[in-house]
Order: sequence, then structure tokens, then C-alpha cells
Amino acid sequence: MSVSTPVPTGSETRTEETTPSAGRNPASWELHDFDRYVVSQDGPVGYIEVVSSLFVCYLGHPYALAEEIAQVLDFERAVQIVAERAASSRRPKLAP
Repeated sequence: MSVSTPVPTGSETRTEETTPSAGRNPASWELHDFDRYVVSQDGPVGYIEVVSSLFVCYLGHPYALAEEIAQVLDFERAVQIVAERAASSRRPKLAP
């Protein structure tokens, strides 16, 4: 069985609304390297790497300090995961 993966070409930028009622800035993504996208919400918050037919999600910036948080098969879901985790990590923590 042969699986073909689209090869990213050129520089692409897109804005996706993570959740319509979220009340925060929508997540945008931009092709950063041949197989890596940067996800932004008021600045870079994470990365998505294309590995064959898998999208590996990273939270953090710069890339060298980012942590892997998920592996999914759908690119839009990968953007949503990175954006949601970035938004939740910015929320103030409750005192114990």
C-alpha cells in the first residue's frame, strides 16, 4: 500500500479560528522550513513537524526548547492542539 504525502512548497500562511467562542486571537500558521510549521497567537507558541503522514505537535519557542505534546494525522487538528495548549499554559494558575 502506497501512501502519498503532500509536499509543502512556497511560503504559506493561514489563520484558523480555534474555537468560535474562545474570545481570544485566532491561531495562525506559517511554513517555517521544508517540513516544519510555526503556530502563532500574538507571537510564536509552537511548531508542527511533518513526518511522513504524521503531524508532530510541539509547544514552546524557540524550536530547540519546545516540548512534544501530541502526534496526530490531521493538520487542522494539530494546529488546534498547539493553540489550545498554548492558551491554557498562559492562564493564571490557582493558588494551592
